[in-house]
Amino acid sequence: MPTSPASLPPANAPRTDFLALRKTARAGDRAARAAIHGSHPAVWRVEKFDTSKLEALLKRELNQCEERFGDGDAHKFGHSSTVQRVSLADGRRAVLKHYLPTKRFDPRDRLGHSKAMRSLLAAEALQRRGFSVAEAWAAWSYPKRGSYLLLEDLSELLPLHDAVLAVAGKARAALLANVADVVRRLHRTGVAYRDLKPSNVLVKMPGTNIADLRFLDHDRNRFLKDSVPIKQAMRDLAAIHAGLPPQVRASERLRALQSYDQRLVKKEMWQRFMPSMLEEASLRQHRWVARKLLSGQAQAVSDL
Repeated sequence: MPTSPASLPPANAPRTDFLALRKTARAGDRAARAAIHGSHPAVWRVEKFDTSKLEALLKRELNQCEERFGDGDAHKFGHSSTVQRVSLADGRRAVLKHYLPTKRFDPRDRLGHSKAMRSLLAAEALQRRGFSVAEAWAAWSYPKRGSYLLLEDLSELLPLHDAVLAVAGKARAALLANVADVVRRLHRTGVAYRDLKPSNVLVKMPGTNIADLRFLDHDRNRFLKDSVPIKQAMRDLAAIHAGLPPQVRASERLRALQSYDQRLVKKEMWQRFMPSMLEEASLRQHRWVARKLLSGQAQAVSDL
C-alpha cells in the first residue's frame, strides 16, 4: 500500500515544495507499476479470496438489468462498465466494478494495463501525493471477459452535488473553498483528473478539511512531471462547474474560483480562460448518478 506524504504542501506553497513531492511520488508510481508481472495479473491489497460468486452475482444482475434499469436500485449498468454494491463474507461492504471487454482481443488486459488495474494504480498514486480516495482493494482480469475492480464502500459520504445542497451560506462557502483548495493542490502535484465531476468527489460533512474529500474513478487520471497547465486545469474546473446544481449561485461559484486562484478573476486571465471554460461546462451532461450505489442495502454474498 502507498504511504502518503507526512503533509501535503498548502496550495500556495513554493514551487520547490511541489517539485519535490512530484519527484518522490513518481518514483513510487514506477515501482508500483514494475511490481506487476505475468499474463492477466491480479493485485490484492486485502487478503485474497475466491471472487467467483461476486462475479456471478454481477453477471446475474446484468442479465436482469432491462427490467431493473431506472428503478433507483443500487446499480449502474452502462455500455462500458457495470457496478454493484456487495457484502463480503466477513461483513465488509464493497463496490465491485466490471469493465466490460470492448474488443475481441485484449492485449492491454493481458499485460496488466486493464482499466481496473489502471484505476487501482491511479488511486494509489493519488494517495501517494497526499489525497484521500475510495481505496482500491483488488484488481484482476480474464481473457475476453474484461477486468474487475473491488473498492471500499463509502455509503456514509455524500457526492459533492448533494453535499452542497445539504448546507447553505457560510457553511456552503467553506465547503466550496475547501474543494477549490484541494483541486488547486491536485493540479500543483501534477494530477490532471480529466473526469472531475461532482459525482466523483465524495464528502464527509462538513467537508472543510482535505481529508473530508474522497476521490473516485481514476482510470482517466494523468500524473504529470510538472504542474498541470492552466488550459488543462480549466477542463477539471469546467467539469465541477457543470455538475454543481443550479442552486449554487453565481456569486458562490465566483468565490470558489477565487479560492482556487485569485488571478482568475483579474481581467486579463478572465478574458483569456473563462469563456472557453464556461462554454465547455455548458456542453457537459453528467448530472446522472447511480445514487443508491452510494447508499442503500448491499447485496449479500455470505458464503464466499
